[in-house]
Amino acid sequence: MSDIRKAVVLGGSGLIGSRVVKLMRSNGIEVVAASRRNGVDVLTGDGLDAALIGADVVVDASDVHSFDAETLRQFFVASGANVARAERAAGVKHHVTLSIVGVDQIVGNPYYAAKLLQEESARHSGVPFTIARSTQFYEFFPTLIGGFTKGSNVSLPDTMFQPLPADDTARALGEIALKSARNKSVFIAGSQRDTLVGWVNKVLRLTNDPKVACVGQGVTWFGATLEKNSIVSSTVDYSGTTTVEEWFAMPEAKASLVGDRYAEAVATMSK
Repeated sequence: MSDIRKAVVLGGSGLIGSRVVKLMRSNGIEVVAASRRNGVDVLTGDGLDAALIGADVVVDASDVHSFDAETLRQFFVASGANVARAERAAGVKHHVTLSIVGVDQIVGNPYYAAKLLQEESARHSGVPFTIARSTQFYEFFPTLIGGFTKGSNVSLPDTMFQPLPADDTARALGEIALKSARNKSVFIAGSQRDTLVGWVNKVLRLTNDPKVACVGQGVTWFGATLEKNSIVSSTVDYSGTTTVEEWFAMPEAKASLVGDRYAEAVATMSK
């Protein structure tokens, strides 16, 4: 039985954060869904101290919608420092950072570089922590397909892929948050592993899209050259349970797909 009474979810209105909020509330926990919508800004620190009063655990699922390296660095460095300061002041017992599998292995991807700095803030904050590194989400397939499409082909890096739905990552984060801090990284990944090309071709078939995915010569992962296993996890502490076929058959799947808002930026960065 967990002794967690109050949790704060940063980025509580986002793709993952909103799901964590719902799950923790269903367990009878008081949850603050902290975001700029309700006056909590992790970048400036505004509202953080008030939100964290009495909090036992903080789940940081905050994010910034940018592909600019300096914007990303400023957000994750500043927010990491602000959150750590507020947590120490509030006596928070456990901090959980949502991060990415491969974040410490990939060079050249500005988002991964900034997330690694966020991890470092948590590791050196003085607050007991767990870094939860997750593989990619099914919800982002439209962005990937849109950004890597060239004509009728989807030109992709030659790498393995191990995605899962956002619901499964959120469920894992909720479980992690209710346990004692591990003071290290834990890993969340899908139950099925295939090439990125294989995954995308499967999604194209499921969505009746006539395009074809193939390996592209020199194609990068948003600026980073990938090895075969750069973005899959050899260790899986929390495994997804929903196949992509099952997920696409769910009525709510289409509503949760992340569209191609960033397709043009993705296409630029993937070259």
